[in-house]
Amino acid sequence: MLRFIAGLLSSCLAASFLIGGTATAQSPDGLAEIRWLVGEWRGVGEGEPGTSASERHVDSFLGGRYIRASGSSVYPKQERNPKGEVHRQLDVWSYDRARGAIVLRTFDTLGFTCTYVLDGAASSGDRWVLNAESLENVPKGLKARYIYTHTSENEYHEVLELDMDGKGFKPYVTNRFLKAQPPPS
Repeated sequence: MLRFIAGLLSSCLAASFLIGGTATAQSPDGLAEIRWLVGEWRGVGEGEPGTSASERHVDSFLGGRYIRASGSSVYPKQERNPKGEVHRQLDVWSYDRARGAIVLRTFDTLGFTCTYVLDGAASSGDRWVLNAESLENVPKGLKARYIYTHTSENEYHEVLELDMDGKGFKPYVTNRFLKAQPPPS
């Protein structure tokens, strides 16, 4: 059995070389343009659910092939959100070599699981537009997109826009994040 698995792995590696790929990390970094996200971020959100205090921890993992962002937005009791809420989210960024596109998968405490794909035509060097390709556990007909804007080395904005009725995208929540300073040593 072990020889079968070893043979299968070596066949896959050989096929990778024949197709033009390499089995090492020597291939171009498809996530290079968003690696600035790695770090600790603190911010303020504003939108339909009210005003929130937000944080994100972003790291590179699994040999740098993925970027993972975890965080929360805390909405205290307020007029637009009388009960308040804590929204937690896990994002995983990857690069789809076949499509040549950055892909963002989001998971949250509301049970929403969404896949977004970078819209290269709508994006620029400091602004990334990601359109929802797959939305799970959301109202039927809902469309979504994220817009990330890297405003400076220490700041970025994140906007979730929704189209709930086919009349066009409208901001649902906007977050402004500042890079958190490491504690003094």
